Amino acid sequence: MRVLLFGGTSEGRLLASFLSENAVDTLVSVATAYGRELLREDQHISVRTGRLDEEGMRELIPSFDLIVDATHPYAVLASENIKSASLKEGVRYLRLIRESGVSPETGEEGFEAVFDSVGEAAEYLKGTDGRIFVSTGAKELHKYCVIPDYEKRLVVRVLGTAESREICRKLKLSRVIYAKGPFSYEENLKAFRENHVSWLVTKDGGRAGGFKEKLDAAEALGIRTVLIRRQSEEGYTLREIGEKIIEMVSS
Repeated sequence: MRVLLFGGTSEGRLLASFLSENAVDTLVSVATAYGRELLREDQHISVRTGRLDEEGMRELIPSFDLIVDATHPYAVLASENIKSASLKEGVRYLRLIRESGVSPETGEEGFEAVFDSVGEAAEYLKGTDGRIFVSTGAKELHKYCVIPDYEKRLVVRVLGTAESREICRKLKLSRVIYAKGPFSYEENLKAFRENHVSWLVTKDGGRAGGFKEKLDAAEALGIRTVLIRRQSEEGYTLREIGEKIIEMVSS
């Protein structure tokens, strides 16, 4: 049995390790060189690097018995392409779901505002004052340019990749933190305090993404939080997918 695993997420790395331990031959496909650095190749695990469109995925998929999508919860287009390519090639597809960090008891009530996109959040923040801590990734940073004096108001925390640095340079951002998460409660407190933050914009990264630690630090300092909600989707937990793969191997 051969598995094609998409995603450089923490769940993807855990699943790759599990598959290696169970002698399941797996190719892990990651979008960036940074994602590759976090993975360890061995006799059962190999890694390919580079973004793929649906056509590229379709060329790769037929060589495998199972496709697992372990991409980031907000990588919606990538997930759509992986699922579509798998269906068209007739190869079984499983989606690995990251548990939400939003409390089922309070839901979205604890946030200052909740939006479906970064663009909507940026429009809302146009009418606010104070520094804005942005932890929604580098790719959509340009959408915050609608905010007056965004160069000075934004405090951005992104990965220190060449791509991220170039984006921040072009946007002329004055306050950028290049670091790899997840971040602890203390690390978030320090970053918020040092930059005199009034607003936090975040996605629901779940436990794996340090979401709770970020929210707790913001609450402790009285920082108002704007949430970019996830799209709802169906799938399986890491444990469930592991069990399904072992069943397939054993049958």
